[in-house]
Amino acid sequence: MITREADAAAPYAAALAPLGLDGIALPVTCTAPARDPDELARAVERGGYALIVVASAHAAAALAAARGHAALPEVWAVGPVTARALAAAGIPARVPPVARDATSLAHALVAERAVAGHRVLVPRAEGGRDEAIAILRAAGAEVDAIAAYRTVTAAADEPALAHGLGLLRRGEVAVCAVFAPSQVDALDALVGIRRITARFAAIGETTAAALRRAGVAGVAVADAPTPERLAKAVRAVYPLGS
Repeated sequence: MITREADAAAPYAAALAPLGLDGIALPVTCTAPARDPDELARAVERGGYALIVVASAHAAAALAAARGHAALPEVWAVGPVTARALAAAGIPARVPPVARDATSLAHALVAERAVAGHRVLVPRAEGGRDEAIAILRAAGAEVDAIAAYRTVTAAADEPALAHGLGLLRRGEVAVCAVFAPSQVDALDALVGIRRITARFAAIGETTAAALRRAGVAGVAVADAPTPERLAKAVRAVYPLGS
């Protein structure tokens, strides 16, 4: 079980297939408007930023919707998926090859250009992680971190969840791959973490810690947030495949 939307789950399903696993997308979370849906648009219109840092495709979509006719400064993006989302909206972006998540993107940015004394706009999920923001501020940037959207638990009766939730509830899942603490919360709300007999794999230590807090032991943790590294973590811990 891969707790992402079908397009995002596909590379992970492909990486897990050689282990004899049939990857099934289970989008247990969805996006909702920010509590102040116009805050990002006001920030873009106000301007004065030297850089915009975009760490997800959802943030890219929010930025595209908020920009109106405003001219944007230099945009840095994490990964090709986010870059494609920006490009589809006509927003060119710099994508450092080492940027796998928001933290590594921030490290790459401060390594390549001076940010001290400059204003940086970071559209992100409400309640998102603060590591990247801390890195930019430590380098002297003035960061405006704006909640551009919220991540919420999908409705239990959502048709796209019916098959996957049924498999989890019947104990017919070998491995459940999780990618964010919000997905841990969503699984707990939809099924009950302690009722899931599947073994868990996490995309990183932050997600693994959320699983442990929810009562999961023996989590397989990817050492980098890529499909190949997640598959390697699963192979190392679970006796699956050849």
